[in-house]
Amino acid sequence: PDDPAVPSAACSLESFQFLGSANPSMAAAANATFATIMNRDILLVTVPENVDITHLVPSFKASDKATVRIDGSEIVSNSTPVNFSGEVQLDITAENGNAHRSYSVLVRKGNAEIDKKVYDIMVKYQIPGIGLATTKKEIATYSAGYGYASIDTNPRVLVRPDMLFRLASMSKAQTALCIMTLCEEGRLSVDDYVFRPKEGVLAAMYPGQHGQNVDDIKIRHLLSHTSGWAYATTGGVDPVFTSDSRFAGKSLKDRVAYMVGTATSNYPGTSFSYYNLGFCILGQVIEQITGVSYETYLRSVVAKAGVKDMWVAKTHVGDRRANECIYYPQGSSTAYGNDMDVVGACGAVIASPLELMQLLSAQDYGDVVPDILTKESLDAMYTNYHPTVTVGGYGFGWRINHSLGWYSYHGGNLSGTATIWARGKNGVNGVLLCNSRSQTDGFDSALYVALNDIMNLVNQTY
Repeated sequence: PDDPAVPSAACSLESFQFLGSANPSMAAAANATFATIMNRDILLVTVPENVDITHLVPSFKASDKATVRIDGSEIVSNSTPVNFSGEVQLDITAENGNAHRSYSVLVRKGNAEIDKKVYDIMVKYQIPGIGLATTKKEIATYSAGYGYASIDTNPRVLVRPDMLFRLASMSKAQTALCIMTLCEEGRLSVDDYVFRPKEGVLAAMYPGQHGQNVDDIKIRHLLSHTSGWAYATTGGVDPVFTSDSRFAGKSLKDRVAYMVGTATSNYPGTSFSYYNLGFCILGQVIEQITGVSYETYLRSVVAKAGVKDMWVAKTHVGDRRANECIYYPQGSSTAYGNDMDVVGACGAVIASPLELMQLLSAQDYGDVVPDILTKESLDAMYTNYHPTVTVGGYGFGWRINHSLGWYSYHGGNLSGTATIWARGKNGVNGVLLCNSRSQTDGFDSALYVALNDIMNLVNQTY
């Protein structure tokens, strides 16, 4: 047994909560979710909206005879009021004065049942920061920022729902929106050829010998991943994301030129194969027709929905926008290893959860927020062109009819990025954006289920 004469070295925190008995404005206890992310011990707590978090009394159980301090001041469980309006540092020092452990306490006001869905993802999959936003019948309902936009900086920055995240392949929906807008403007048709000599939109950009069937690729084929090119065409290599010497370090134009000279694996329009480069090419189409950059035209289109803070990401962390998250890889990868000038229209758009819901409300057939596309264009974008090939199918830049009960949706992933947004059949739309991506099997499914659970809770609660 331990010698009572020897000071204890124990310095653990067994529980942390806010009780109604110590906080009269709380009807029920709010318990902390414990997380360890990037070697930082974190306590995540949600209290009701009506609670004043600048004056909360915590209740906790620490190791016997250990001293607990918050931001340097000793506190007593169930007695000492604390301002939890920002990140709070909780330190435990063992009786012997040598052993020590620190926790970051993040308290927010909100819906604890909804927030727990996000906390569980953060804990299980080591995600530093997540942004959430939802709408019901096109009205903003619940939004939140969780954890850290930057966890390894001084000072650390907490996520807000108006902060920018990389969208990864969710960017394809934004590119499809631009293409459909050009069609409505009479400047393009989804049945226009892309490379065919003389009449192809990009014919002048890619002269010379073309691979078999390449001249028959139309805009609609790129939008729906039916160009006939597949990763098998280049031996399993994705020309956008690869270290293969045929593509690595090359410009987008050089990568596309290589593929234009390469025969398609299948005739355009006859089979589905998810193909990132197709949407990069659509970015070139947009630039060729408009005479401005993809980013400039994208911003002009989404501005019709009141969206002002959507951009194309920069490659290097030091060049990110002031209100943009830092991205954290897992495993041996780097979150800043891809050339965003190449990724562009297939996966480099950055946006906030709040503005993404604002934009989705402007393209979802609703009657509260005016749509920025006609019904005919929306019908074309959300048509399922591949009912037997993919799960639910694929439209123009959107996956269609998920078994969870979504009309349309799209996820995205890059090293350091994981995203999902969905247009639900119950009139609820939602988005989750993460600044890290787990390599664990089942992560994507867990993220989708979490968003669906949140959307169902929003539908029941608001």
